[in-house]
Amino acid sequence: MGYGYADAFERGLGGWLSDQIAVVGSGDIDFRFLETRFAGPAGARDAFERLIADIVGIVHPDVQEVQANPGDWGIDAYVGDLGKEGEVHIWQSKYFIDGFAKTQQGDVRDSYSSAQKAAQENGYNIASWTLCIPCELDGPMLTWWEGWKKRMSKADTLTVSLETAGRLRRRLQASAAADVRNHYFSPLFTLPPTTADPEEPRGLEELVDNTKYDGALFVRQMDEAGLPETFAAREAFFNAEILEREVTDKGIQLEVSALSTWRVRVSSTWSTAFNTACQMSGDRRFPQLYGEVLGGIETNHAQEAASLRAHVLHGVGLLHQAVDNGRAGWVRDWRDVAKVHLARAPNSASSPNNEEGMEEEP
Repeated sequence: MGYGYADAFERGLGGWLSDQIAVVGSGDIDFRFLETRFAGPAGARDAFERLIADIVGIVHPDVQEVQANPGDWGIDAYVGDLGKEGEVHIWQSKYFIDGFAKTQQGDVRDSYSSAQKAAQENGYNIASWTLCIPCELDGPMLTWWEGWKKRMSKADTLTVSLETAGRLRRRLQASAAADVRNHYFSPLFTLPPTTADPEEPRGLEELVDNTKYDGALFVRQMDEAGLPETFAAREAFFNAEILEREVTDKGIQLEVSALSTWRVRVSSTWSTAFNTACQMSGDRRFPQLYGEVLGGIETNHAQEAASLRAHVLHGVGLLHQAVDNGRAGWVRDWRDVAKVHLARAPNSASSPNNEEGMEEEP
């Protein structure tokens, strides 16, 4: 019958890793960087799940991801058929960034059991189950893993595999993985050429007072979404306010127009991601939305930033301004949150805060 999907993953991607290693262009592959790239541990956990699916997708473009609603059938990514008498190959990601010990053993057992239970209840067969983690195992844990893997493989007649940080890193260093690697670890920004002498770029100012904007709507919207770390958002908002004042005070029409265009682009980036999140889940909170929107601005708004000699993080600040003006939010009922907040405190962080800003978004 030849080899299955699990073997193909090993042979199709891993088979040429040893003689086709590419050097990462602008940064090391450090999985903890995902916490910076995607706004904290929760965003990093979601990003790691997507990263695993994207790595699998290099060899298997038909890879599918499963939305948790409320459970995910013990599957993060799979290839195959989930229908009755179908066969699937499962990849389970666990963001064990701080190492692997007894607690993690329990998590692995639970995930494997969930996958087997869902398969039995829905009538499909698991041909392979691969655990993907961003760390390495020490000697005792490797001994445990080998023993557990053999027991599960024999009991359930399937292939059980492990992809650790090192194996994942080497997969990402392969030439075929360049796009995936750059998206997660080395995002590139293309600046438009210019023939004029460059002016001094606008820098970012440090926000000294971490209590500034405590009563702001954009902070409230983050609280509603369960995003506890708000200081970076406050600092981005602070810098966007500075940028806006400078552009307004100078009154250079090209810069005024460029700032207006950037605001529209920021709103479009948020709106697209928000609509997608609403389609994917009926929940009030969207765990991936915040990281995806900020990542989209930082990755795709370099041209807007360059037109104002600004930093892409100014664009993140413009987004928080939009939230503060009641034009966006991070939960399904963000409009209700904004209306209640503005009714209690008509002036939020930006002054004046205009209730005409409460326009209907998609």
